[in-house]
Amino acid sequence: MTISKKDLLFVYDVLLHKRIQRAGHEILCSAISLADRKFWLYPRTPEIEQIMKEHVNNN
Repeated sequence: MTISKKDLLFVYDVLLHKRIQRAGHEILCSAISLADRKFWLYPRTPEIEQIMKEHVNNN
């Protein structure tokens, strides 16, 4: 099985990251981008995409 970028979500928004965590999802990893910004990497799932849509609509 090959994993590509389309299978992953790179989350740079701290509030979105916390929302995903509160829903019980685990990060794959966290890192610092080349632009010196922290991000969290999640698998792209329908549940996480729904959390992301709700977050965008509420902010």
